Amino acid sequence: LGTEFGLYVTLDGGANWLKWEHGLPTASAMALVVHPREHDLVIGTHGRAVYIIDDIRPLRTISAATLAEPIHLFEIPDAQQYMVKQTGASRFPGDGEFRGENRPYGALITFSLNIEGLPHPKDEIERERQEAEREEEAEEEGAEGSPDRGEQVTIEISNADGEVIRSFERPATLGVNRVVWDLERDAFERPGAGEEPFFFGGGGPDVLPGTYYVTVKYGDHEANGSVTVLPDPRYDISQDDRQAKFDVVMHVGALQGTIAEAIERIADTRSEIDDVLERAKAAEDEDEEGDEGEGDEEGEEVGEEDDQHDALEELVQAGEDLNKKLTELEERLWTPPGTTKGIVYTTDAYGRLGYVRGSLSSSWDAPTQSQETYLAAVEAQLQEVIADFNRVFAEDVAAFRDQVEEVALEFVAAKEPLEIPAR
Repeated sequence: LGTEFGLYVTLDGGANWLKWEHGLPTASAMALVVHPREHDLVIGTHGRAVYIIDDIRPLRTISAATLAEPIHLFEIPDAQQYMVKQTGASRFPGDGEFRGENRPYGALITFSLNIEGLPHPKDEIERERQEAEREEEAEEEGAEGSPDRGEQVTIEISNADGEVIRSFERPATLGVNRVVWDLERDAFERPGAGEEPFFFGGGGPDVLPGTYYVTVKYGDHEANGSVTVLPDPRYDISQDDRQAKFDVVMHVGALQGTIAEAIERIADTRSEIDDVLERAKAAEDEDEEGDEGEGDEEGEEVGEEDDQHDALEELVQAGEDLNKKLTELEERLWTPPGTTKGIVYTTDAYGRLGYVRGSLSSSWDAPTQSQETYLAAVEAQLQEVIADFNRVFAEDVAAFRDQVEEVALEFVAAKEPLEIPAR
């Protein structure tokens, strides 16, 4: 119901009305229309704005029974894939051109939560709830607290084979919640995954059109549903071509995972080497201080100490040499962040693989011959790097490990050689 002072919603046929406060101010909202295809509620204020509430179908099915459930997942509308094209106007208009905010890209997943302890969506009520909770905790100080459920809801997306292809968390509040799945799989493994992604982000590949299954979890509760992903109708691309592109993109992701694992092993090994060198140098210093304080010793004991000192010196030199080899290997695998300035063309395996993935991700049709040729060249480059990587770890790292054990220190355990994933 649109009024002079805002929008009101009823869930019981008009017996009670709730004011809609999610983004809509107290303003005239008497011009209402529901989009016949998208089911969006379009609100004209007769002022300076038009407000749009995306897909109000869940509101039409809300009842006291659904809100009483711990988790209720509303029917998920079909999700439309589409390719966004650059407009004909200025590429970077800034504030010189008005562009309204579109509906979030992907599947709109709407669900309600009715679980004790969840944050309330209204700020003033939530503040009161938190104050009451703090007072209750103060009164029960010393008693065993309830398990921490957190305030995150988990969303899992599965394919027809039951494989979970995407899992993510979003903030959970009491009442109706809405999250968006961007129609992508989980991101591939990448170097430095614990750091914030730079510029291009760390998203996964687009899913193929079809039916996917959605699970919403919070604590011990869960609800299940499904969503159909529709292809962009403007592109006449066969399922075989889409599958061919998808398979190549997944292979690129597997190659990227191999690079990420190699870089992680190098980082872990370098860290262990630095730790060993620090302990070896400390042991050298202790030996020198002991020699100065003890004066002349029996010849046999002095000889043993000299041998130990020489072994530590050789270990330090071997560790420094090995670190250089690992750095050379790493630079062939990728360009570590912060080592260059500006945007540079990289020739390492990870950078070149990124060019292939960027090109493949620009469309849904079958891979081109140029893309296949470039990918084959990157694979050959990666084969060579991984072969050298395995050799260094099988020979140089193993030899250094033996030296470490000779002086009674510990070093990282050996691992199986890396292999390039086959297509």
